[in-house]
Amino acid sequence: MDRNCGIDYFNRNHPLTNLQIKNSLRVRRSIYEWFVSGIGGVGDKVFLEHGATPDVTRADSNCFINWLLQDGATVYATSPEDILHLKEVFPGLRTISWPVVKSSIKNLDYVISSAVMEHVGSCEHQVEYLISLLDLSPGILLTTPNRNHWLEFHTKLPFLHWLPRRYHRFGLSKLKMEFWSKEENLNLLSRRDLDNIIELSRLKMRLELQKEWFEPRFMGIVSNLVVLLRAQVCPRLL
Repeated sequence: MDRNCGIDYFNRNHPLTNLQIKNSLRVRRSIYEWFVSGIGGVGDKVFLEHGATPDVTRADSNCFINWLLQDGATVYATSPEDILHLKEVFPGLRTISWPVVKSSIKNLDYVISSAVMEHVGSCEHQVEYLISLLDLSPGILLTTPNRNHWLEFHTKLPFLHWLPRRYHRFGLSKLKMEFWSKEENLNLLSRRDLDNIIELSRLKMRLELQKEWFEPRFMGIVSNLVVLLRAQVCPRLL
């Protein structure tokens, strides 16, 4: 596998890829501007991109890292894949080992998890993943594609993902899309699903969570679930 590409989650050789990248950049930029406005700027803050991609071939890959650095933030990145070369692509970026040890980053303000949640496996694993993020920082920007959008952005197939999950995976397998047919590689979420994961994580960690939602749209429909979480210990649950 080319280290400059990493795992091909987005079917990069599909003929619609260039169009997807263009629209992905537009949506991600709107998310970034909403996030920056909501936290009062980034220049004096420390961020961790959790689950960065090794890919440097797509303009929308690691765009939050690029924009944060341009705006004067301190930025760390980590990934289960090899991302050491990203320090050459994004001067000023600091990479740290996976999994992250909390003590390895001082004064961390926010963790950014962009289009990672759908790739960590079952609902139980998604809860564990969110707990691991909340353990690192009380501030989390979480984004994941909206399962209720008619287009599935990884496979570029319309509507099939609206079927019950087992039928969706069966259909992908029959279409020889074995990678995306496996739950550990693709487990899409609706707003209700993500809300449930957040609530389960909150209860397990005994936190009070403030949620702010943003709804970017593609062709008139919410394309990504975007939520800014701010946590504090909930005394009544202690």
